[in-house]
Amino acid sequence: MNKTANFQLTQWEKTDRILMEEFNSDNEKIDTALKSSADGVAALQTALASCGNCKIVYGTYTGTGKAGSANPNKLTFDGDPLFVIIKGSIGSAPTLGIQAMRGWYTAYTGSADSSTVCHLTWGEHSLSWYNSQSSSDQFNTSDSVYPYIALFATQE
Repeated sequence: MNKTANFQLTQWEKTDRILMEEFNSDNEKIDTALKSSADGVAALQTALASCGNCKIVYGTYTGTGKAGSANPNKLTFDGDPLFVIIKGSIGSAPTLGIQAMRGWYTAYTGSADSSTVCHLTWGEHSLSWYNSQSSSDQFNTSDSVYPYIALFATQE
């Protein structure tokens, strides 16, 4: 009589005598394996549920070269992000960009000079900003590509 490789289940040949004990033993092995698999799936679901409640959205936008309160930049989302980071343009020297959190925000262009700070406004499903001094301080240099990332709380 042969056995399967993984669970050692009985594999009968035509000439083998079939016994009820062998059926019962195989059913017990199958039941144990299915229960173990179900327990593993349940443990993974529990672990996944505790891995956080954050949705991440990322992308880029291209600068227009305009600046000031009459020409703000604006990112629009499918929901209300809790936190948004906008980095200096791709290919430029590493520059800390805009960090914005609902109810609290900071905006930098890599300088401590207050004239480089962007004015941020949260809207419904959006974030707008401008700088009165220059398009580069507004992260809006013409034809420059700026990456961003936004974090959203998932719905429970």
